[in-house]
Amino acid sequence: MANISFATNKTKELDIDIKTYKVLIVDDDKSIHEVTNMAINAMEFSDFKVEILPAYSAKEAKIILQDETDIALALIDVVMETPEAGLELVEHIRNELNNKLMRLIIRTGQANDFPQMEVIQKYDINDFKEKTELTIERLYTTLRSSIKQYEQLLSLQNKYEETYEQLVTNPLTKLPNRIKLTEDFSHQSNQTLILIDIVGFSIINDRHGYGVGDVVLKELGGFLSSMYSSTFKVYHISHDLFGLVTDKDHLENLVSTVEAIKEDISKLNIVTNNFNNTIETTIGVAYQTEEDIFRKAELALKEARNTGKNQIKYYSSDLKIIKKISNANHWTPIIKKALDSNGMLAYAQPIYSMKDNTIEKYELLVRLKHEETVYTPYYFLEAASDSGYLYKIFKFMFEEGCRYASKLGNRYSINISDCEFHQTGLVEFIQETVDKYSVDPSLLSLEILEYNAITHSESIKDVIMKIHEIGIEFIVDDFGVQCSNFAQAQFLPITTLKIDGSFIKNIHESTDSQIIVKTIQTYAKEKGLKLVAEFVCDEDVYNKVKELGIDFAQGYYLQEPQEIV
Repeated sequence: MANISFATNKTKELDIDIKTYKVLIVDDDKSIHEVTNMAINAMEFSDFKVEILPAYSAKEAKIILQDETDIALALIDVVMETPEAGLELVEHIRNELNNKLMRLIIRTGQANDFPQMEVIQKYDINDFKEKTELTIERLYTTLRSSIKQYEQLLSLQNKYEETYEQLVTNPLTKLPNRIKLTEDFSHQSNQTLILIDIVGFSIINDRHGYGVGDVVLKELGGFLSSMYSSTFKVYHISHDLFGLVTDKDHLENLVSTVEAIKEDISKLNIVTNNFNNTIETTIGVAYQTEEDIFRKAELALKEARNTGKNQIKYYSSDLKIIKKISNANHWTPIIKKALDSNGMLAYAQPIYSMKDNTIEKYELLVRLKHEETVYTPYYFLEAASDSGYLYKIFKFMFEEGCRYASKLGNRYSINISDCEFHQTGLVEFIQETVDKYSVDPSLLSLEILEYNAITHSESIKDVIMKIHEIGIEFIVDDFGVQCSNFAQAQFLPITTLKIDGSFIKNIHESTDSQIIVKTIQTYAKEKGLKLVAEFVCDEDVYNKVKELGIDFAQGYYLQEPQEIV
């Protein structure tokens, strides 16, 4: 045995309750245990106690480590049942048990066989001691400094875990959030994700207050956890969006399962303050996929929202929203290039007077030329709207209208949507362009797309009034397809109504279309408004429009749109 001697001190009893730290002694020499125990028991620590766990082999130490996960310090001999048993134990603790907090000190009586620097470099230990140098004073210092290091590391880990928990947890519902969802996806495969969105949640906040909205979220989060946590992991992803995730290889009866979940939620009655109601949800599902699962579920959810309230949609490659995104990805760079390099074209289609067959004015219609092919808006206008290029296209078309009106003296109308009305500086742009070309503003008119129901916005009505003051007329396009159209004609400075083509293209054979058109015609006459029939596509339609006494007509039968030369 190594020649080790310790002075004996009496253990001082402490009146206060202090923390106990565990120290693992691993050595195959029984006398080393006896001397070490006697020395440690004689030590006085003012702010902690020490509990000794003895092990007489590396194998026995591993058994202890299975149950004791909070050991602060291990003093480990190297040569035990094998010449490097102690070093292999270190590897087991650090790499297999992944314990980085425990302080590990190699204590050997054969230092020459294990050079300190080489051992410290190769193995993740905290110190290397020869048994002969561990006097009671040095053992005391080693114990105290090691336990204090462990305390500090433990405190840091607890703070890290607390911070991490805050980072990955929704503070309101205490459910894991989107960060945690993304992290979990990186460790799983073949998942199914169900996204659940509360319909009209912003209205709940506006009408009843954010406190009630918070209660709704907490109630739904608690409901989902209590009902489905045995099958799904439940997440509160963001705001009013929740998620259910399963990584089961096969989720039986997916459709009926999701419909049952939706039905269960619809029966959840939430009562608080002035709120006593159930909630509706829109759901998007991505089923058993390993890649881009969240994006796919989001696409399905967007499709469900676009379809209408209270819908369920499942991701597949033929979703309309995917086609829409694909269309936008295809056309956006083409639109940008066309705007930058004269690829946008202004075509004109005449609007004829039905009385004398003269041209009243021209509607300017945008076209895009790409690789020697000219495309109609059917192909690229939606992509332009999604990518933010619609306003630039309007500005191009309005400037073309001013240029041609000034040059040729013809009257031109240009289409405008609510997107343009929301643009800062619209009125200034119109005034500056009119001034730039010294054009008579009465030669210009803007066709408002009826379906945007612009009378719902006071700010848009204010912009329209300012443009009207410049001297520009307004036409309501696609008139008749929504109930809002009569309100628009009543409260805005409208001079002309264009009857939607869906009522004109079959007017010669549809009694319903004739009734609707006659109703619009009566209204226009009472209000002193001009009336234009769009989509006059053949002779039968033309004759019927003329028979009804509609003022003006436009369509391919009369003349196709042509590039202005």
